[in-house]
Amino acid sequence: MIQVNNERRKQLNEENRKYYENMLVYLRLSSIPEKKTEELLLEMLDHLLIAQEEGRSAEDVFGKNPESYCKEVVQTMGKQSYFKFSRFAFIFGIGLYIVFFIDGISRLIIYPLLNQFTDLPPVKGFSVDYFFTPIFMCLVFDIILLFLRESTFKKFSVRVLLGYVFPITIAYFLPLVIYFFLKDILPVIPIPAWASLLIGLLLWMIHKVVFKHVDIF
Repeated sequence: MIQVNNERRKQLNEENRKYYENMLVYLRLSSIPEKKTEELLLEMLDHLLIAQEEGRSAEDVFGKNPESYCKEVVQTMGKQSYFKFSRFAFIFGIGLYIVFFIDGISRLIIYPLLNQFTDLPPVKGFSVDYFFTPIFMCLVFDIILLFLRESTFKKFSVRVLLGYVFPITIAYFLPLVIYFFLKDILPVIPIPAWASLLIGLLLWMIHKVVFKHVDIF
């Protein structure tokens, strides 16, 4: 359906395409299930193409406020949950094997190199605070989706601020704040660096198998 949509959109004139593509972005970032979203978008596109052949514009079909129209469409689908376990597990799994890789590479390569120039405190194992990273990845991803959706019909500067600057700032500073307060009480798992790399590799392999045929979004 996405491929069909991409091909049919080429038939729209510039004004109608810009109008429609804003609605497309908003609906794809909404809580409506993916299949239902693509069905709605194709149906809307068909109506718009027919109207365009009759000399009417997108505003004539969907109104002068596409954001309100899209919100009404989402409401007609009933209350949908933004939380999706498969998406959460997918992103969490990626973050989990990444932090094990980072821990192993840091202790095997980066710290020894840095110690050639300065004395660093010895790293005794895998720090528990690393587990915050995959959790924050899940939260930040949903925050980015939320702000991208809400900034869809806004000016470019507002879209950049809400869709990128704000969530990235949260993603960067919130873990630092939490680490600052918890760094002295969080334990360290005493595993060697090579074990972290092995665990990361195993988690990556499991992730590839488990999510090969799972609908993530």
